[in-house]
Amino acid sequence: MKYFFSLTLLFLCLGIQAQVKITYIANEGVLIQSGDQKVIIDALFDKYYDDYLHPSEDLLETMIAGEAPYNNVNLLLSTHVHRDHFAPTVTGRFLKGHPETRLISSAQLAKSLADDYAEGASITAQTEGIVRDEAIHERTVEGIKVHAFFIYHAGGSRTRSIENMGYIVELGGLRILHLGDSDMNPERFAALDLKSLNIDIAMVPYWYMADETGVKIINESIQPKHLLGIHFPILGSDLAKENIAKNFPEAHVLTKVHEERSY
Repeated sequence: MKYFFSLTLLFLCLGIQAQVKITYIANEGVLIQSGDQKVIIDALFDKYYDDYLHPSEDLLETMIAGEAPYNNVNLLLSTHVHRDHFAPTVTGRFLKGHPETRLISSAQLAKSLADDYAEGASITAQTEGIVRDEAIHERTVEGIKVHAFFIYHAGGSRTRSIENMGYIVELGGLRILHLGDSDMNPERFAALDLKSLNIDIAMVPYWYMADETGVKIINESIQPKHLLGIHFPILGSDLAKENIAKNFPEAHVLTKVHEERSY
């Protein structure tokens, strides 16, 4: 034990960061972990759209039961209320079974959870819904720092009512960005100035990586060290794959359940 403590202290003094592992669950759903710190983003939903991957019933029950690696999760983050990202009953069951876990999301999503999960009143103390504005909100949960902000959902005026959130999670010495279904709005990204936060890993909707505007946002406003594509359809476009490979040859698109990336 004394040797382990000394080695850990040496790593800290040398600035050696803990390893971060990202496990892909489905669509934009991921588990991010470093040591005993764990964050789940956009993974607690069931089958709704045929076009996108979803967690199987068995996988959902494994997650809700808290079987490894889904045990002792510190934090749930949900980007928005669409059913290929969030299901109130699935999320509610998870929180009720794990009182140690907190959820941070939009006020819109927190209201859906309270209203649409049958036992919503029993988990309100575990949830925080942030009211939509232009700011970057900072929270710390069990030593995990989160920067949360709003960007309109992709789709223009027809989706303006959807409160889509992006998050930067600080874990294992790295800063990890998840954009949800953010609109490719250069002005909003310029205002957020995410590049000043020194993003290590950016998880972005795959279309950013294949579109001229999205490429510009990634290169000028985010500037991540590593890039992961998410929300890729089950029957994804070959042209999109070709454009992604051309624009970001070192990037990776997540497409397989329980695919892992370590940093």
